[in-house]
Amino acid sequence: MSAVRAEPDPRYRSDRARPLRSALTPWWRWLFLVPGLLAVGVGGYGLWSSLSTSALGSWAVWFISGALLHDLVIAPVWVGLGWLATRVLPRPARAPVVVGFAVSGSVALVALPFVLGFGGDVGDTSFLPRDYGVTLLVVVGVVLAVSAGWAALRVQRARDSA
Repeated sequence: MSAVRAEPDPRYRSDRARPLRSALTPWWRWLFLVPGLLAVGVGGYGLWSSLSTSALGSWAVWFISGALLHDLVIAPVWVGLGWLATRVLPRPARAPVVVGFAVSGSVALVALPFVLGFGGDVGDTSFLPRDYGVTLLVVVGVVLAVSAGWAALRVQRARDSA
């Protein structure tokens, strides 16, 4: 039994002879660009007009450091883990494992400032009142356990249907 696939509308298909022209059609596709550029302009104006020179410098360092961290560390690690997953895991288990690691990484990235205690004061016990490191480990453990169970279930279903 083969799946029936609907053919895409020919107006939206790329034309190999005229790639630039086919990217421009339909004309209304370019209208989606206007609100995005307007939002970027408003944000840039707000940033430029409300911050001092030293704050702009700090923002630029933070922004560029984030881009470099992503491009030089996070993305290569993620690509390497994807490559490893294709070599080690059976096909039905790949999606659950990748989702589990993506969610765990996102949660860890959000929780990292709390775990490291940035901005905390030793005398102020109400600022960061919990042990965020243990909480992070518990949350990541639950996420990975659920994704492992999901992967095992998918592998078992694939074996049963084969």
